[in-house]
Amino acid sequence: MDGYAGKDRILLAISDTTIHGTTRLQKYGFLLYQQYGRELSAIARKHHDLAFYNDWKPYWFGPFSESLGKDVKACVDACLVYKDMVDPARNSYRYSLTTSGRIRWRRLLGEFKREVTALHEKVTNLQKMLLERLLQGVYDAYPEYTKQSTIKENLL
Repeated sequence: MDGYAGKDRILLAISDTTIHGTTRLQKYGFLLYQQYGRELSAIARKHHDLAFYNDWKPYWFGPFSESLGKDVKACVDACLVYKDMVDPARNSYRYSLTTSGRIRWRRLLGEFKREVTALHEKVTNLQKMLLERLLQGVYDAYPEYTKQSTIKENLL
């Protein structure tokens, strides 16, 4: 792995999909961290710079990782991830892998087939959920991350 290896972990969270919204991307990363620790640990044992995000804290829309946000920006700057404005009024973005990002993701898939496939299946299943349902599931399962939420009342 080259100088981008530390940023490859965001490629695991985006997978080979298009993610609509920064909130959704943050929740995908959080759920991968919470529910796929074994797979993420297996990857990190081989590549220490791929240790997954563990800086989750309560924020406006539930669990938030500052390092995930920084990695997204770094990957956009490195042309590994597209960040397209979808709705300027709502400051809403869509994220997907560029051709270079897909090549790197497939390299990870080749090296960690079982683990990356499990993560990809999780992200693909999450894609089928409405954002409100996704948030409700996160809020119900991990209430300690909703302390600063500005939308909690709307989900109850």
